[in-house]
Amino acid sequence: MELIINRASVCMGDDVDSHMQTFYLPDDATYDDLFEEIKKAKYLPSIFGNNVVWVLSSKEYFCIFSYFTRTDKMNAGMVEKRLSEICKNSNELMFKYFSSPDRWKMCITRLYKGDTYTMWRDGWTDELEYCDYVMALGME
Repeated sequence: MELIINRASVCMGDDVDSHMQTFYLPDDATYDDLFEEIKKAKYLPSIFGNNVVWVLSSKEYFCIFSYFTRTDKMNAGMVEKRLSEICKNSNELMFKYFSSPDRWKMCITRLYKGDTYTMWRDGWTDELEYCDYVMALGME
């Protein structure tokens, strides 16, 4: 399977070159497998302070997974694990950059217009709580 991944720029100097990269994985690969390939390739840049969040999305999915650099933890945002299922309509994926876990939390909250019940129903409670946890680590 061929996946074309792009990412947001993190600063003015970072937007000079293209960030598009092609990854090749077996047809039965999961997003865990993709995450390991991305880490191996050192695809995501190192950011000063090391407390940012990268969110992998597609045209159909708001969050395939999120990656918290401070804790080096990937949080699954999908029920489907097979990339072939996630990418059945498009093999193009995009990493969105959030300068802090708090910014990522605000994005989710804005998407749901602050409706905590719907965020809970859709499974965002753990992600929101993890954002708070990582932000608290940054205060130490």
